[in-house]
Amino acid sequence: MTQQQYEYIDLTGVIVPNTAVTRSEVEQEYKTAYGQDLVVTANTPQGEFITAETLARNSLARNNASLANQINPNLAGGIFLDAIMKLTGLERTPEQYSVCPGVLMTGEPGTVIPTSVTAGYNGVDFSPVSQVTLDSSGEATVDFQAVTAGAIDVPVGGLNTITSGLVGWETVTNPNATEIGADTQSDVQARTYRNETLALQGMGLGEAIKSRLRVVPGVKSNFFLENPTNNTVVKNNVTLVPHSIWNCIDGGTDDAVANTLFNVKGGGANYNGDVEVTVIDPTYGIGYPVKFQRPDLIPVLAQVTYKANSSIADPEDVMRLAIISYANGLINGEPGFVVGASVSPFELAGAITTTQPGIYVKKLEVSYADIVDFVTTELFIEVFQKATILPSSIQFIPVT
Repeated sequence: MTQQQYEYIDLTGVIVPNTAVTRSEVEQEYKTAYGQDLVVTANTPQGEFITAETLARNSLARNNASLANQINPNLAGGIFLDAIMKLTGLERTPEQYSVCPGVLMTGEPGTVIPTSVTAGYNGVDFSPVSQVTLDSSGEATVDFQAVTAGAIDVPVGGLNTITSGLVGWETVTNPNATEIGADTQSDVQARTYRNETLALQGMGLGEAIKSRLRVVPGVKSNFFLENPTNNTVVKNNVTLVPHSIWNCIDGGTDDAVANTLFNVKGGGANYNGDVEVTVIDPTYGIGYPVKFQRPDLIPVLAQVTYKANSSIADPEDVMRLAIISYANGLINGEPGFVVGASVSPFELAGAITTTQPGIYVKKLEVSYADIVDFVTTELFIEVFQKATILPSSIQFIPVT
């Protein structure tokens, strides 16, 4: 194959096969071998051979282009993407298991319930995280964890079927909302994660601080501000003391966040925020107060006007899970509800139609929960806030 069968797009760095020239090249090769007067139309025997050879070469060219694109971080996938992420000391986030906290079990008093038993919801089994014994009233509570990883959302009361039990255990129910797990990052999610942590090996700069915080276990998002001046300033409604940084961080333990900030910020820079943790300098054993901010949670409501294909058994459950998954950042390529991000009705509707194309969203409205006023425009969220939404906060209006 010739070099002309590939094109390099400078703007994106993508290599694409130029299959338009393949057939003419094969035809010319046949004419060179059998004479220039050879008839090469597709309805002739030699034309069929030429077509087969053209398809084979095009397939090889596409495969070669796909392989060549694996050196492009924005296109790489699988083990190629894992290798590129390793260059900056990064790995995909591990898979997580959904947990139903405080599950209530009843039965014969004194019954010992081991971790090997299971209760199920919608084909997924959950097991107790620890062994428990039913008390004198025949009750016990314990957290149940899904046996398979992923974003499994069990509604309150949904975990009510014993799938593998024992004599003496009679009922099970979950009175609390599920702590939703997650699959390991897809290629799309991993590429986004990499882009958010490109300065992971840096120090001092805002991008380096954001990157380091992003890989702290449990951290979902953060917003960064700094004041390099000699005066106290106000940015985005946040007061910053002179020569200081401000970070609003969602997730992660206070100690882990504070230690990360202490290790990555520039020397002499001050901190801002309501949370203060004393970090001990490992070299000199001196304690330093590190400050940062936790986001104020802003509950929001959603109202979906929709029309669904009759083949979809329970479209409202599908839409509810799609919105909650979007909010938790579980939709490929979407960060979801993160610190400082506005709530977009358009993106919520897109999450539904992406998950289930058989649902037509006629209108999607959102509102702050404390002052109910449904609108189709974005809800503004401050840089020190994070929007939240519960399954019960989503309403549906079917139309014909």
